[in-house]
Amino acid sequence: MTSQLYRLIKNVRFPTIDRFDSGTGEIFLNDRVRYCYYSFVWPNGSPCVIAEMYLCDRSRTVTVNQKDGGTLGNYARNLSHLVRFCYARKVNFADLKHSHIDEFIYELCQETDIYNERVRNNNTVKAIVATSINFLVWVQQNIATERLIAGVDDADKRYQIKLKQEVYAHRTGRQIIHNVFPMNIPRATTTNATPISTINIRKLWDTLEASRSDKNVSRKLRGLFSRKQQADHLEYMHRRRELQLVLLEATGLRPQELITIPCSNNVASLRKSQLILPTLKGRIDSKNNMRTIPIPRSLAMKTEIFINSYRKKLIERLLAAGIIQSEKDVDNVIYLNSESGKEVLPDAAYQEFRRLTVRAGIKQKNCQKMFRHRFITNMVKLHFISFMDKNPLKSRHIITDSDYRTILKKVASFTGHRSVDSLWHYIDLAWEELDAFAHSYEVKELQDRLKSIFYLTNELKGDVQNVAGKQISNVTIEKLNAKLNQIEDLVANFRT
Repeated sequence: MTSQLYRLIKNVRFPTIDRFDSGTGEIFLNDRVRYCYYSFVWPNGSPCVIAEMYLCDRSRTVTVNQKDGGTLGNYARNLSHLVRFCYARKVNFADLKHSHIDEFIYELCQETDIYNERVRNNNTVKAIVATSINFLVWVQQNIATERLIAGVDDADKRYQIKLKQEVYAHRTGRQIIHNVFPMNIPRATTTNATPISTINIRKLWDTLEASRSDKNVSRKLRGLFSRKQQADHLEYMHRRRELQLVLLEATGLRPQELITIPCSNNVASLRKSQLILPTLKGRIDSKNNMRTIPIPRSLAMKTEIFINSYRKKLIERLLAAGIIQSEKDVDNVIYLNSESGKEVLPDAAYQEFRRLTVRAGIKQKNCQKMFRHRFITNMVKLHFISFMDKNPLKSRHIITDSDYRTILKKVASFTGHRSVDSLWHYIDLAWEELDAFAHSYEVKELQDRLKSIFYLTNELKGDVQNVAGKQISNVTIEKLNAKLNQIEDLVANFRT
């Protein structure tokens, strides 16, 4: 069975009729290039032509990009659930009834992950159903034109799937009428995501350093690179993974923002201990929406070293091997694909982090977003500390909503949230973790210094492992590692 039913194909050429000469009867053909095209199959691997036709038609009216398909990619992803459902039930799209959609919704809501949490929240279920109904209406209008598949009943028409009309107020003041499927979705039971724990962060770092010497370059690169180049390539991969963990924790950026951090824009900013980040919220094509955040000097230096050394040498290797023809072929991002010089795809970054999590033996839920939750919780805590220091008569029980909104607005400007409403649940998390309100002015600087020490000890442990048995004795190595572990333990006790 096929695990993923759809695949994005770029720059597909279609033959088109340019003109017809009525005098000679000659037909002049031309090529038309479609920017993005989705290939779609049933779970058994056979082509699902109707789904391909629908997506091809929708590509004329929705946002499309070559990275993940844009809005069209969301349609493909949502539609795959209906295709699987119909395949499992052995029912054609045109034969779906109202009861089928009720059952479809029930399955979407009931599916759980290995942590016994719902795979999809209610908004995701609604989006999948909306795409499915839109698709069935398209089938009704373009394929099975004699069937009444989905619609609002009237005196002359009785549809298989009964829709209802809902009126939505547009921000311009106009009212928009939509035909929607009447859903009774159970109340969502998913809890807000929790911050990643200090213990799990240490496990990730320890595993990253321990697996440093276990990696090999791909078979393709082994045929193109010398042994030294292969070693340098593995070093780039290791440093990229290090930077991934450091930036996730130190800046609270979104996983998709991590892989789209611009390179050239940040060369001057890093010298001023600032980092320019794209603010992405469900839109990969929003790269012009940038924010600048302050970062510790140690992190700025680490990022500069990565750009000017490891990233630069990667480009030189790719040029020497003929994989790229010029530096113009390299995407303007810090976080580069090691085999093409292009942006790393979101799924590739996700899978890399997942493999590290599995190897670290972390059994509970652990994802990149949990670094963001940790960062935001800590930032809210720091603002609480500062606020309480400036307003000693205030306490948790008499802080007003206006006070909270003032605090959350400061956090939102740093984290790239559009609305403070989405940050509200961090208030309880911050209060739960906060024990005292002293030393407000030293806390942020202390945290930054301790984090720098924590990252440095992990790098030193990796460097010690590299020179083991070559330049220093095993006894010295053991002593150094023991001291580094002591420093790391002290740092962990201070980290919030």
